Amino acid sequence: MNVDLMVLVVQVNKEENIMDFDKFDKMVNNDELKKQMDAAPEFDDVPKGIYMAVIDKMEIKPTKAGDKLMFAVQLGITETIDAPKKQDKRKLFFNRVICGNKSTDRWNDGVAIKGVISWIEKLLDDGDTLEFKNYSQFAEEILDIYQDICPQVVLKIEYDPDAFNPVSILEVFDK
Repeated sequence: MNVDLMVLVVQVNKEENIMDFDKFDKMVNNDELKKQMDAAPEFDDVPKGIYMAVIDKMEIKPTKAGDKLMFAVQLGITETIDAPKKQDKRKLFFNRVICGNKSTDRWNDGVAIKGVISWIEKLLDDGDTLEFKNYSQFAEEILDIYQDICPQVVLKIEYDPDAFNPVSILEVFDK
């Protein structure tokens, strides 16, 4: 099935917001699709474990809704150290809203930013710090760290998908 979905115009009934799936159904050879699905490996989430990883992306960006800012990191697993099954070449994500949080005594934007700073400072040389003055400056410093430091290091991390902080940096190594 070689389909260029970019040229396909999906018609939507705007009054009822219903997508017309008939066009897709006509494009597909269901027998071939069934064979592909039967041959496809099972896809499991990355389990809790210890991994070596590199940072593929790190930035401050708007949330999907566009009404908040978040710190977003994408990591690529390079080696499985201690996990139930090898996860090399898989991706991990760590996102934290840093502007627009509901404010309580235990959680607010300041607490979120401080947590991000603590996480990033593990990437820095001893004695180097990251300060927050405003969101523009913070985003620029995050980008500088990503461009200057991240290509030079590999991280030993603990990943726990059920934890509030799913990615903990255990050690930083020069590549």
